[in-house]
Amino acid sequence: MSSEGRSYLKYMAIGFFGAFLVLIVIGLAIVFGGKYALDYAMGQFADENPTAFSESTLSPEESAILGKKFNSFFNGEGGDLTKKSLAMNSDEINHLVANDPEFSNIKDKVRFTIEGSQMKTQLSLPMDDFKKMYPDVPQGMLQGKYINTDAVIEFRSSGKSVGAYVKSMTIKNKQVPASLLSNIQDRNLLESGPLANRFKKIGDIKIQNGNIIFTKPGSITN
Repeated sequence: MSSEGRSYLKYMAIGFFGAFLVLIVIGLAIVFGGKYALDYAMGQFADENPTAFSESTLSPEESAILGKKFNSFFNGEGGDLTKKSLAMNSDEINHLVANDPEFSNIKDKVRFTIEGSQMKTQLSLPMDDFKKMYPDVPQGMLQGKYINTDAVIEFRSSGKSVGAYVKSMTIKNKQVPASLLSNIQDRNLLESGPLANRFKKIGDIKIQNGNIIFTKPGSITN
């Protein structure tokens, strides 16, 4: 898969990852008033182990087909260049995240699940990532801990642009309070940095029948 093609999915995943990281930091910061507060936060939010993600079930042949259709749609590299939309299921998305070298920095941290018309994201964030953000926090309290989250993502299209938004989130099977979620609930996860340039070529993104469907501008999908 070409570097341009990989970047689309990479930046989408990083957009989700970054926004969730901000939300969790905000939540933890609220209780960073002292050691006992931090103890409470760790008990409420942190796990001793990361989420165990399933291995890809795609065969080498299926992997090759996936790379070809992805590059054909986004980069015009071979295949049917007249196609206006691309449908991918969660197995295909997760295969790219887990196996493509371009995603090596997040392959153990994020997975996607598509159920009917709903996209869910699993994140497993090592608390070691927070050490540089909070150098005054006792480092032993963060060592070896993980924040494991589940979230529902929704896509919205204005006709001129497409956005991805957090609809709901749970941590350790507990619903994240609306007061915390509201900090990023209206934030488009695809708009910052290189995402704006990458996704301006996409007219719409829908979750339908167990697939994420990317559509080029000017195309019509049912």
